[in-house]
Amino acid sequence: MKYTLHIEDKVYEVPHKLTIKQFRELSNWDIRLENNWRKVMSIVMNVPYEDTLMIPDKTIELAITFLIDKIYPDTAPVKDGIVDINNVNVGTFVDMEVLISGGVQKNIYGIIEILYGIKATDDLLLYDFYGGITYYLNWRLNIFNSYRKLFGLDDEFSKNDIDLEEKIDPAYNWYSFLMVLANEDFLKIKEVVNEPIIQALNFLAYKKDKTEEENKRLNELQRNSRLN
Repeated sequence: MKYTLHIEDKVYEVPHKLTIKQFRELSNWDIRLENNWRKVMSIVMNVPYEDTLMIPDKTIELAITFLIDKIYPDTAPVKDGIVDINNVNVGTFVDMEVLISGGVQKNIYGIIEILYGIKATDDLLLYDFYGGITYYLNWRLNIFNSYRKLFGLDDEFSKNDIDLEEKIDPAYNWYSFLMVLANEDFLKIKEVVNEPIIQALNFLAYKKDKTEEENKRLNELQRNSRLN
């Protein structure tokens, strides 16, 4: 079913699917804020902003309810060609974290290029990639849930938590992360980035636990020496 909007003698259609260009442009306009609704409509439906000023508030509100499903197509399937989640390496994971920390919408082009290994162009349809991106983000949540101690997340963190970006430091030092894996040898970073991320996280978790145990042992020795 097609939905249309009539403004004087002009007719505008609610698009069946958004392009990634529109999706990125919308990142500048928080749809949760009513003051941005006319701008959102202008971007999604290609309506001149000046024309949206003639639309009654109730009509704008109704239109936004139709547009939300286009902006966030939660029922989109996972398109073939996405990176093999079971073989994500350190380099891919770190590159994705840097992009995600800057905002999925703002960095949609780079995220698509990493996940699908293609050149992202303005005319690509968001629907074709949204399912794959959501799939990756859910996998990412599970990763942080499994290694929450390593990343300094509290026990209340849940794998269903969609606000991970508010819990993990967005300025997490990924360079230090790579240097630890490379044993402080810069020349080994090229080798490190090709290692599976799960193996790398297991190693770091082991190393962190070992360091904590060693510090605990040293503190105990110091305490005993003072008592003696």
